Amino acid sequence: MTKLSPLQVHKSTKRSLPELERLLNHYPIPASPFSYDYGTAGFRYDHKLLPPVLVRMGIFASLRSASLNGEHVGIMVTASHNPESDNGIKLSDSNGGMMSAMWEVKATSLANAPSVKDVLSSLSTELMQKPMVVHIGNDTRIHSRPLAQLAIRACLAMGATVIYHGYVTTPQLHWSVLRSNPQNMPGVVMSCGVGGLEREYLEGIAGAYISLIHTKQYDDSLLELPTSKKRLIPRKNRNIIVDCACGVGGLKVPILNSILRQCEEEGRTWWMDENKEGVAHLVSVNVPGDGPLNENCGAEFVQKNQQVPKIFTEQKKQNNEGVLNGEYSASLDGDADRIVFHYEDKNNDTPSLRLLDGDKIAVLIAIFLQEELTFLEKAVPEASTIRCGVVQTAYANGSSTFFLKNTVKTKVVITKTGVKYVHAAAHSHFDVGIYFEANGHGTILFGPNFYQLLALSEQHLVCTSKDDRSTIAWQRLRVLPRLVNQAVGDALSDLLLVDAILFLKGWTPQIWNSLYVDMPSRQYKVRVRDKSVIVTNENETKVRSPTSLQTALDAALRSLSSSLLTSNDVPPRAFVRPSGTENVVRIYAEARNQNDVAILASELVALVYKFCDGVGEIPDLEVKSNL
Repeated sequence: MTKLSPLQVHKSTKRSLPELERLLNHYPIPASPFSYDYGTAGFRYDHKLLPPVLVRMGIFASLRSASLNGEHVGIMVTASHNPESDNGIKLSDSNGGMMSAMWEVKATSLANAPSVKDVLSSLSTELMQKPMVVHIGNDTRIHSRPLAQLAIRACLAMGATVIYHGYVTTPQLHWSVLRSNPQNMPGVVMSCGVGGLEREYLEGIAGAYISLIHTKQYDDSLLELPTSKKRLIPRKNRNIIVDCACGVGGLKVPILNSILRQCEEEGRTWWMDENKEGVAHLVSVNVPGDGPLNENCGAEFVQKNQQVPKIFTEQKKQNNEGVLNGEYSASLDGDADRIVFHYEDKNNDTPSLRLLDGDKIAVLIAIFLQEELTFLEKAVPEASTIRCGVVQTAYANGSSTFFLKNTVKTKVVITKTGVKYVHAAAHSHFDVGIYFEANGHGTILFGPNFYQLLALSEQHLVCTSKDDRSTIAWQRLRVLPRLVNQAVGDALSDLLLVDAILFLKGWTPQIWNSLYVDMPSRQYKVRVRDKSVIVTNENETKVRSPTSLQTALDAALRSLSSSLLTSNDVPPRAFVRPSGTENVVRIYAEARNQNDVAILASELVALVYKFCDGVGEIPDLEVKSNL
């Protein structure tokens, strides 16, 4: 297997309050009225503002680990899809997920503590006597490693053990934290020391992917062939072009691909007829050094602009021109926790991008899981009790929600915007909870009832022929917890999962995309005097105050709904919500055609401007269009 660099483990010999004091004095916070805010996924600012935050969050992460009696926690230095000059810090709790709201408040308070004395006074004598372990990693921005070193110095001064991962994807850092607290991984058997976490992560998802595609059923004619003949059957290569946004994913995709190739060479794949394809080849483009991070490439650019990413990797662009222009492609973001898929439609005179975003990914996975659970139910009736569903936000395209409810026949829960909210809902509402935001960030969570079903199914099916479809369903379901990163959305894990599902179903991206047609939508923001005048319900789909605004919105929607031709038409939809970062009200409108969505968006903008005391000019509705 490919040799990977071992992790660097730093063990502090003693706690040093004088060193902490020196660090805090050397990196003071900016003067008031500036203050740091913990956003949806952590602190994120221009990199020059972050040194004091990294020092203070090194202290904070150590205290959090101590509060858990030495369970491992994590710090990831990244600004994800932001421009290269920005940076940030994401904190991972011991379960590999985000910090709870209570601890986010504590992190924000410590980041803004006005003096060194205030910070030092927050150090509980009791907690300082307990063990502390902090994992730290960073993306490829030129300032990420120096910022990570500040956190390391603060953790060591606290007396913590630091496991420094160097260049890692955000999901890899979160997975490593989860993996290092095995009590948080029920039903997933792992066997590896701390030094081999990266090897275990990459080989684990690669091995699970290969195990999943191995469940593809042979044609009867192929099964009858002798082994010697099977080895002579040629296979077509399937190339997946992976746009790595010139970020850290570009360091990991080539390693992952080499592991997949090694598995092929060692004969772990099986032999197929000449019309079938083998393990995918991951062709990485836009790796670190090829071009500016996230600029005109990557998941954020492709999803928001619906444009083909620029290929900075000149050699591969020249050598693979035909592949890059028309085949199966994926785009990661700067820290590889988001992924979207796309291809170019050449049926028109002007080739156009066809985007397969987070909504499409959620639908594909839901279809696959529902189908496998149904097949398993034929042999194990208890499979019918598993609560499988999808969590979306109000920004999910209405066609995806309609398709999930009416065609896939799965349950859908709508939550407040933000990964931490959808993750929590997937955990609390379902035994198998799927969530993907439209931007491509998402995963699947498997609860205790799912693992109990797998154990029960093994007892039922242990003596059943391998070709029995219920057995195949069990084989597929049991491998998913090893392939899926349950700590957080993971572009590499999701890439392999989506490819395996398409392969097992024999679908092209074009077939996948044709499952439903996205409703045309538009998004705007209206500047107001005070965004707090708008109060929404829990999932932000309705306005509670001012009530007159929601009444007017409902009337506008009824007007368009009255023109629907059949009950199968997806109804128009709209909502408004106060921004979490700006003094604006965000508007989302969705309807069956461009004319209707333009009418609806125009009415919404005027209503928000009227009822919420808009300032400045009313936005030009021709400026932005998301189709």
